[in-house]
Amino acid sequence: MNLNYGRLSGIRPLFLTILLVFSPDLILGQDVSTGTPIGKPVPPLEAMVCVGENEGQKVELTAKSGKNPTLYFFIQAEHWDRPVARLLRELDQNIKSGVTDGTLVAVWLSNNEVERFREHLPRVQQSLKLAMTTYTVWPGDPFGPPAWAINRDDHVTIITAKDGKTLGRYSFKSTNEGDAKRILKDFGINP
Repeated sequence: MNLNYGRLSGIRPLFLTILLVFSPDLILGQDVSTGTPIGKPVPPLEAMVCVGENEGQKVELTAKSGKNPTLYFFIQAEHWDRPVARLLRELDQNIKSGVTDGTLVAVWLSNNEVERFREHLPRVQQSLKLAMTTYTVWPGDPFGPPAWAINRDDHVTIITAKDGKTLGRYSFKSTNEGDAKRILKDFGINP
C-alpha cells in the first residue's frame, strides 16, 4: 500500500527536526540539571544571615552545618509567594519532627538588596514561625553562588545534603507544600 500525502509529506520530518532542535531533553529524556551533583561535596556557601543564629553576619553556612542533614532552599527573590512559603513551612515542620540534628537554610537570591531583606525576612519569620530555618540572603548575582549551579529559570532550587555531600537536588518553576514529600525522602522522612 502506497500512501501519498502530497503537500503533507514534508511536515513530519520538519516537525521532528524542530522538536529535536528546540527540545532535545523531551525527546532524549535528558534532565536539565541544576544544583550540585549528587554524591559530590557541597561547595562553600557564604551568605548574610537575616534571621537565625549569627543574625546580621556573613557566615559560611556549609561549614556551620558540617555533616548534619541540611536542606538548602534557594529562592529567586522575585518569585517568593504564598505557595513557596507553604512548601518552606512544610519542610521545616517535618525536619523538626523527623531529623534530630537537621537544619534548613533558606537563601534568597537577589541583586545586592541585603538591607531590604534584613528588614523583610524577620517579618516573614513572624508570620511563618519556623523552628529549623535560617533565613539568609546571597548578596550579588541573582544566579546564586556559581559553584552551586543554580538555574536562573527555576524559581526554587532545593539541595539536600548529609555528611557534607549532596543527597538530592530539586528545581521548580511552580511549587507548593505538596512537593515536600519527595524532598523529605532524602532524609528518610515520610510525612
